[in-house]
Amino acid sequence: MTGLPRSVRVARAAFRTVAQLLPRSFRERWHDEADADACEAFRQAHDRAGAVGVARAAVTAVFDVLRAAPGEWWADLASTHSGTAGTEPRERMMNVTREFRHAARALLRRPAYAGTAALTLALGIGATVAIFAVVHAVVIRPLPYPDAHELVTVTHRAPGLDLPELNNSDGTLRFYRERASDYMPKQAAYGRGERNLVGTDRPERVEVVVAGPGLFDVLRTPPLLGRGFHPDDALEDAPATAILTHETWRSRFAADPGVLGTFVQVDGERTEIVGVMPPGFLFPDADVDLYMPLYVDPEGPFGRFGTSMVARLAPGVRVEDASVRTEELQAGLPDFFPGISPEFLESAAWGVSLTPLQEVIVGERVASALWIILGTVGVVLLIACANVANLFLVRAESRQKELAIRAAMGAGGRRLATGFLAEALLLGLTGGALGMALAAGGVDLLVSVGPERLPRLHEVGLDAVTLAFGAAITVGAAVLLGAVPLIRHAGDGLAGILRDGGRSATDGRGRHRARNLLVASQLALALVLLVGSGLMLRSFQALQSVDPGFDPANVTSVGLSLDESEGGPEAARFFSRVADEVAAMPGVAAVGITAHVPAGGGSSNGGSFYIESQPRDESPGALPPVAMYKAIGADYLGVIRQRLVEGRDLARADWEGGRPVALVNQTFAERFFDGRALGERIKWDEDEEFAEIVGVVADVREYGLREDVRPMAYLPMVVGDWGYPGLSRMHLLVRSEGSVAVSVPAIRDLVLRLDADVPVTDVRTLDQVLADDMAETSFTMVLLAIASGVALFLGAIGLFGVISYVVGQRTREIGVRVALGAERGEIRGMVLRQGGVVAVAGVAVGLLGGWALSAVMGAVLYGVSSTDPATFVGAPLVLLGVATLATWLPARRASRVDPVVALRSD
Repeated sequence: MTGLPRSVRVARAAFRTVAQLLPRSFRERWHDEADADACEAFRQAHDRAGAVGVARAAVTAVFDVLRAAPGEWWADLASTHSGTAGTEPRERMMNVTREFRHAARALLRRPAYAGTAALTLALGIGATVAIFAVVHAVVIRPLPYPDAHELVTVTHRAPGLDLPELNNSDGTLRFYRERASDYMPKQAAYGRGERNLVGTDRPERVEVVVAGPGLFDVLRTPPLLGRGFHPDDALEDAPATAILTHETWRSRFAADPGVLGTFVQVDGERTEIVGVMPPGFLFPDADVDLYMPLYVDPEGPFGRFGTSMVARLAPGVRVEDASVRTEELQAGLPDFFPGISPEFLESAAWGVSLTPLQEVIVGERVASALWIILGTVGVVLLIACANVANLFLVRAESRQKELAIRAAMGAGGRRLATGFLAEALLLGLTGGALGMALAAGGVDLLVSVGPERLPRLHEVGLDAVTLAFGAAITVGAAVLLGAVPLIRHAGDGLAGILRDGGRSATDGRGRHRARNLLVASQLALALVLLVGSGLMLRSFQALQSVDPGFDPANVTSVGLSLDESEGGPEAARFFSRVADEVAAMPGVAAVGITAHVPAGGGSSNGGSFYIESQPRDESPGALPPVAMYKAIGADYLGVIRQRLVEGRDLARADWEGGRPVALVNQTFAERFFDGRALGERIKWDEDEEFAEIVGVVADVREYGLREDVRPMAYLPMVVGDWGYPGLSRMHLLVRSEGSVAVSVPAIRDLVLRLDADVPVTDVRTLDQVLADDMAETSFTMVLLAIASGVALFLGAIGLFGVISYVVGQRTREIGVRVALGAERGEIRGMVLRQGGVVAVAGVAVGLLGGWALSAVMGAVLYGVSSTDPATFVGAPLVLLGVATLATWLPARRASRVDPVVALRSD
């Protein structure tokens, strides 16, 4: 076993542990063979897809065991039922069925107990299944492409240039096509963008993926109708063609098969529809509306990294091996690109990452958050099971005399065990059925309120695997419930049952030990969830406290999109005219224009640039300065109230033929000019004019609150023939007067009057932009808070129930104490101490569990330590406060016991 990969060893150990749920007779016959088969399956999965493949194979193997366990236990009980040895199978089954009828009648006689237990289980099972449905659809289930584990992406990094992630250039695409074809035989480039679509009932702004001709071949998914892209479609001067997604074909073209060969206008260009993709094909996500061919320059340079790449590994090639080989290839870049030196790559800390496509689409932070949430609701299920187990223990102890009589009449241990299991299974199945109904509603709710950026959200649903998971945890919960009273009486045998049946329920403290242990476990698990939700709350507060660098109140963003071919001075004049007319509308205080909404996650242009006073060092290994830039229009700073630190704002004369000027943020000024940027001149293209820096503005979180501020320049939309190139899409930022809402329909009518082919899209307030940026964190926080609240409630109910039960059983003892002169305060203190011991034990264990949880939450936290003192102090105090309240109520009742009534009732 030592020669196996670590992931295989871990999966094998997990399989062996779960296999203990099977009956001993079954394990004695098949354990060795099943263990060998599972180990071989894990080894093959590792060879195909590494640790991810092993994880999937392990989940499948565990589900197989859980599905088989109930049937094997049923067969084992039926074949070895006490007193039925040698009888016919039909008679054995009738004996087991009789136990189920007896259990059903017993539960119906106690509807409050049965209903409480079933609903508690339903809550835990429903929440767990609903979250598992999301985790399975988003993280576990392979992408909907054949042999999806072979799909990878290639990205680069150059931290020395302050570029943490780079995609590919036309040059690197050619490099990998020529140098990596032996282990990545199929490669395709693609990019994202937006285009104007005219040809339906109204002009629309649609999401477009521009793709190399081999994309559908790499993904092994041909069009449902028509054809894919031919190599000729991707030539520079080829006629425009497009392939529709199935949803676009259905919603915008009424699923008309005759759409093939028809023409639409895409960014003003006559475009032929040549294909329709099958349903469910939404690469890389559900926002895509159509695909268009991508032109890749066959002689493209090393730079301009704006294109993504997806590749399919050769059969049998592991991701780890391909990553190593791709890293080794980087040493050949200087030979392939004469202008690139080894010293430059070393100074830039150049590196490459080859990542499974599924990990790229899902994202590490999303995957971590979903696994944490699933673990959280799993803890809620455990707490629910512990609560029901406590009820089950009380129920079992109340039946001691009945069990003693049945044992005296010849019912053996297995028959009594069957009775417990029958009752537990009925409760579990009832709770499971209710839980699945809750899960169905929960899944719909999660899909409707989940963050829009959550990948693969459209794939979430109750599929066969999720239903099997629900069935497995239902049966597992039922088996655990049935085992609790058996464990409680383990070793007692028939004599123990007879002895307990004749004793008073108040005898000894040992009787309450199991219930106290369950309640302490509940409180410990509840504290773990309180710590997790506390850390997320602190993280959310940290995000909210981040200064975005602008004032979002009363500002609405409205997207305007021209055809891509219409950029330049004419586009700038159109956007300015719209802004001027909107500014004259009632209730509008000011209007600004920007290429990208601040904190909206848009990708500004940028790259290396030139500084007039600092000639570039052309020596090998020298790195050029790198910064981002974006276009803005008049009044932009005033609308978002971005602070001017020094110098002046851009004036209208700067847009109307004045000399080239620019604004830069404080990070830009500090990094490149030691804070003295005014009067310096910069440019991004060697052939254009230098622009003078006339002002320094405060830093803005352009890429989101979590992202670091990067050097940013703000350029006027256009100055004569100089300025921001290719302006085809801009955003109006409209600040309203006070709380008066901006009239978006009036803006739409205005734009329609000026140009009927310009769609108005992406209407959001800047408050919504910030809320969207924090959506993943707030979504995780809310779910953890709900789970921890439910856990705390169940834990408090469990503690309240146990202490109330103990007080009820000790009523006579308390009456005697009061009759002998015990003070009411002493009685309350006695009960409070008993509850306090349980609560403190739960806190001690829960703090260890909370520390373990915090260690895996680093990927989803922001601005807070995983060992945040406020959380680790506040959460136990909250738990102890709730526990004290739960104990105080029965303690108060105990202190009011009338000794005369107590002694008389005995």
